[in-house]
Amino acid sequence: MPNPYASELYQRLRREVDAVSIVDCHEHLQRDADLPTGDAIHLGRFFLHYASCDLIAAGMPREDMAKVKDDPMLSPRDRWQRLDPWYRKAWNTAYCESLRIAARDLYGIEELSEGSADALTEAMRRSVKPGFTRQVFDRANIDFAMNNIWQHACFSAAQDPLCFLPDMLDGFTGCDPAALAQQTGRDIHCLDDYCAAIESCFARYASLAGAFKVGRAYDRTLSWEDVPRSAAETVFNRLLAFNDRPGRRDLQLLEDYLLHHLCRLCGDHGLRMKFHTGLQEGNGNLITHSRAALMANLFLKYPKTGFDIYHISYPYQEELVTLAKNFANVSVDFCWMWIINPAAGRRALSDMLDAVPASKIHGFGGDYLFVEGTYGHAAIARREITRVLCEKVEEGRFSEDYAVEVAHMLLRDNALANFGLARRRRAFARSANLA
Repeated sequence: MPNPYASELYQRLRREVDAVSIVDCHEHLQRDADLPTGDAIHLGRFFLHYASCDLIAAGMPREDMAKVKDDPMLSPRDRWQRLDPWYRKAWNTAYCESLRIAARDLYGIEELSEGSADALTEAMRRSVKPGFTRQVFDRANIDFAMNNIWQHACFSAAQDPLCFLPDMLDGFTGCDPAALAQQTGRDIHCLDDYCAAIESCFARYASLAGAFKVGRAYDRTLSWEDVPRSAAETVFNRLLAFNDRPGRRDLQLLEDYLLHHLCRLCGDHGLRMKFHTGLQEGNGNLITHSRAALMANLFLKYPKTGFDIYHISYPYQEELVTLAKNFANVSVDFCWMWIINPAAGRRALSDMLDAVPASKIHGFGGDYLFVEGTYGHAAIARREITRVLCEKVEEGRFSEDYAVEVAHMLLRDNALANFGLARRRRAFARSANLA
């Protein structure tokens, strides 16, 4: 069987794909101020998430993984000895492949092993310092990333505009009136006060943000009922009461009401909504909570609001093909997907390029906590996107020139257009006095 990455067509298209300066649609990356220092820099950094989940799925005890990540007393070799039996079992996954690519290209380490643990740790400690993210972005040919820092309830302005454009985050449907009152400096005594505080956040931040991110698929269903205001107000009043606490089902009514309010606000401010759908990070969750199809009522009710569907709703990506084909306000986002399952990503992209306008597909988001992972993920994404485009040319569906055009759309142009990023980036830079 011929190597699909060795043909002259693949090589020509790969050069064009590599030349695209990526707009990275989703990250959780550390700012310079958050980077570890000294002995806190070690190979446990590579297992902050994702690859750690595969090792745990292979049987690694959670307490051993916690020591690898956090125990300051472990030597590099001790750290690797805890990982090695399980790493070999999960070596095949794309989570682990992205780490090998990063270790090789950024740190000169050909294979992760006990024998390379000391050298990798030393190389990390020489490199991980202020400016490292920009250096890695330049090496990966990433222009900038839309970034989420979850420690902040709504918006983190303290990010480098040369690397990041922050999203607004859903710190609202979690229904914490005290936290929102503190954040906004407003008294909250009723549902109207709570909604007014949300609106003040939009007035302050919506023009500076890249999008509005909703990550609730980790702890509830994505089915959002259209709840009457009176029912939501009753639950909210109980939430404020000293000696009462609504149950989970009642709280979900309030959450649903607030999410519909947020959909209206995002439409009014022209701020696209990003929804986590599909696979949840970590070990053990209810995947049926996270199907994008559960939100079809929102797509219908709020045609002025744009909805970006993260992680292609994997493993429900075929449903998303239909949603993106039918709804003008729905776009597809491949963030995280290329390391979840590259083969499924290829099949999904091929299907979408046969059925969905190419202008509605966002081809890359690293979705990492540490930038080395983003580097490895970007390399896999370019490789697999090129393979799909190559197949379209070989099938006679695309000309080679059109395949190059689509590559630019997937990796850069669509994100700039669909999120309005050029003006938003300028506004954010001005807010940071770096215009």
